Amino acid sequence: MNAMRAPLRAPHPARIACLIALVTTAPAIAGCGGNGSTSAPTPAPSGPPTASLRVTFDENPVPFRSAGCSFSTPPGWYTPARIQETAGVAVTVATMTQKLDGAAVGFLAESFDSRFGACSGMPFTPGMILAGGAACGTVGACTAGSYSTYQLSIAGTDANGHAISFDTPVLQFGARPAGQVVLSR
Repeated sequence: MNAMRAPLRAPHPARIACLIALVTTAPAIAGCGGNGSTSAPTPAPSGPPTASLRVTFDENPVPFRSAGCSFSTPPGWYTPARIQETAGVAVTVATMTQKLDGAAVGFLAESFDSRFGACSGMPFTPGMILAGGAACGTVGACTAGSYSTYQLSIAGTDANGHAISFDTPVLQFGARPAGQVVLSR
């Protein structure tokens, strides 16, 4: 009687890889499913953690305010902001850049310490955002000029030596009321 034999097929390359892995390491067993896919284990993070920052604004969009920042400053747009460090690594702030409509403006060239300080009930060190801590301040622009957006960028180094660069979300400015004088920029 002649027996019919099924033709031999070459095994799928992923199955060969699984067979090799089975022979060489036991943890690879879990990755050798029948679908031909394999997955590498997620490597553990190496090195010390990097600081992570997030910001919250009390208002966004910010309404135009007719009462300025002080008696000598024209009215404008401003709101409280809180920059929170969330990874448990302190940040020393080296530079702060304030942008209106996407461009840095000279009249807002200030230091971090001139805008930010302690949040209510929290410790604070000037020039820093403490590990798990926060810095609070008022952001925006009091100006007779007409602008639509504000953004803050800070850069520095965290306590583990990592360079930090952080841009806040864009803060939208509300419309200036009718009848307000607008000076050219």
